[in-house]
Amino acid sequence: MQKPYYEKPKFKLYQANCLDLLAELPENSVDMVFADPPYNLSNGGITVHAGRMVSVNKGDWDKSKGFKDDYDFHYKWMEACCRVLKPHGTLWVSSIV
Repeated sequence: MQKPYYEKPKFKLYQANCLDLLAELPENSVDMVFADPPYNLSNGGITVHAGRMVSVNKGDWDKSKGFKDDYDFHYKWMEACCRVLKPHGTLWVSSIV
């Protein structure tokens, strides 16, 4: 089992590949999952922040691999979350609108 990045009584925070970590956890064992998945926006574009032009590139991890592969990844991690969440568990997903 991977070592938590941060741990307190009744709370553990992991920094890892989500699919690898979730596969290690037993079914119905987690109260809450907070996910901030890649938005796949790193495509050479720019945006304006505080009046200045800035790159939207975050790194290779944020580059789209095409619609099908992006969709498959998101489906897999959400399915893995559902497997480990307790029956009344909560999944929080950070996103852009």
